[in-house]
Amino acid sequence: MKAIVFSLRGCSAGWLGAYGNEWIATPNLDRLAAEGVVFDRHISDCPDHAAACRAWLQGQANPGPISGEVGLLATLRAARVLTVLVRANHPDTDAPDWFYADWVELFDARPQEEDRFSLDSLIRSLPSLLDRLASIPNFLLWLDLDSLLPPWIVRQDVFEAYVEDAEEEPDYPVSSEIEEDEEEVEGENGEVMQDASDEDEMKEVEEVEEKEALDPDEAEHIEASTLEPATPWADPPTGPFDGTDADAREWLQWSLAAVITGLDAELGVVFEQLRSRGLDRTAAWLLMSDFGYPLGEHGQIGRYRPWLYEELVHLPLILRLPNAEEACRRVSLFTQPQDIAPTLLDLCGIAQHAGTTVGTSLLPITHGEVASGRTCAISKLEIGSAMEFAIRTEEWAYLLPTKLPPGETREPQLFGKPHDRWEVDDLRARNIEQSDELDEQLRKFIAQNDGASVEGE
Repeated sequence: MKAIVFSLRGCSAGWLGAYGNEWIATPNLDRLAAEGVVFDRHISDCPDHAAACRAWLQGQANPGPISGEVGLLATLRAARVLTVLVRANHPDTDAPDWFYADWVELFDARPQEEDRFSLDSLIRSLPSLLDRLASIPNFLLWLDLDSLLPPWIVRQDVFEAYVEDAEEEPDYPVSSEIEEDEEEVEGENGEVMQDASDEDEMKEVEEVEEKEALDPDEAEHIEASTLEPATPWADPPTGPFDGTDADAREWLQWSLAAVITGLDAELGVVFEQLRSRGLDRTAAWLLMSDFGYPLGEHGQIGRYRPWLYEELVHLPLILRLPNAEEACRRVSLFTQPQDIAPTLLDLCGIAQHAGTTVGTSLLPITHGEVASGRTCAISKLEIGSAMEFAIRTEEWAYLLPTKLPPGETREPQLFGKPHDRWEVDDLRARNIEQSDELDEQLRKFIAQNDGASVEGE
């Protein structure tokens, strides 16, 4: 079996059309999702790149050091499966050294200074690698991409298109019924007065007539002098963000949207390189991420505090089987990064070593052979002197801060699922009994797996 993994670093599920995003254009990723199986509830156990690498390679949830004897790469090598890591990321986003140790080949496709777009180097060099792999019967090809991590390469034309689309949309829906029901207003002496909308229309007509009366060259000069080209926010700083600043929020979102659409176009070229060599028929494609990148949804940009909200822990996971088998299937069961290693081994027809993984192969779910799975997904993250745990079930998301920086306060939070997708309505005060049950369940998990007391008990 051949398997190709796309690791989109910093990608939140909510940014992609396959997960309900209706305003960011991702036609190539949408096609991949339509041809594959979409896992709707893929939740990070620890939204950190090093932790994700451990889970992917060892099939363990936030485990200790990698064991070379039972890890994914060692097992594949023993089964004569060629493993190739394509390093298409920048050096400052490299994984820990141990992540690179057991690959049979490391292929350099890092972005170059002269590149206009983030995947130019990959697009140039990948065909030669694919041609070399053509004669290899079994391989794992892993592409490590960091285009969604700032600083971004933002396509100016795409960014301006998003700005223009936003400016063209009305702030509120225009109703023809309202227009038809408008009534004339009488003044104090009975004369008919124009309403505010009529006055606005007359003012717009006068402005247009005034502009048309100018010399065409003069009018063009005035228009050019009053408009400045929009500039994307290419390098937003990690840290607190004022979510009430609507202008900054829009600027950030437009910039990100342009980055995602640009990356989608580049991935479309990569996908075509694979299809032209028949790898859409002979290889399984797996798209995933290590963590989502917060963009001010809950008052922070990037991984500043370990607040385990949806945008940080809900990740895309799309599996496209050869010949688009099982296309359009959606899986609502909880999955986590530790399931990746067992799934890749299963794809290659390799049995797992008993007791070496807590992850589960997703192939039976992919084929509709399993109707049940995890009843919950638990996440943990520690950044500096702050730590938080979270548990997600079919109906709830419960966030439990266990360590806080000096001088900061933060209460546990409870959100209803699935209706409160973006986790904005804290229901803890109104559901104390349910909060207590989830709190107890989460603290038992912490005691069994972390072996340390939890502050606030």
